[in-house]
Amino acid sequence: MRLEIGAGEKPHPDYDLHVDVLPLPDIEVRCHIDRLPFATRSLEALRANHVLEHQSYELIAPTLREWGRVLRPGAPVDIGVPDAKFVAAQWVRGEVDTAEANYWILGGHSDRHAHRGADERGIPRWIWNAHHTMFDADSLRAAVAAAGFVDVEIFGYDIRNLRCYCRRA
Repeated sequence: MRLEIGAGEKPHPDYDLHVDVLPLPDIEVRCHIDRLPFATRSLEALRANHVLEHQSYELIAPTLREWGRVLRPGAPVDIGVPDAKFVAAQWVRGEVDTAEANYWILGGHSDRHAHRGADERGIPRWIWNAHHTMFDADSLRAAVAAAGFVDVEIFGYDIRNLRCYCRRA
């Protein structure tokens, strides 16, 4: 099984199983990204595109270890995150305004359909989509390496985003 974490409104067709914290169409499992309901070493690939930044910076290490737990040795991992350092530099240089910098660095994205409305407690859903960790290439590389992932390759894409390819040791 190939797992996509935080699949959102558009689950990737190359993955067999899609999880998200929100009850969205085509999401097979609802769970938090740091408590996956899968057996140890049971999955053959993992994708987490624009989800890791939604986790508190204090939980990045245990979250990545949890991802490693469910993966078979050698399993490929694909992680996408915003490049906060790049966006902050654009903001400082005046290339983007404060509103756009907030959108990319802090998230929330209340403009997205899945984040409209309120949860069962009346709290706006976009609150749960806020970013709680900022990444640049060095911090992302350090985090995945510290969690035991190997063959780490990080590059920029779509102007202000980072892509990390690695594999479970």
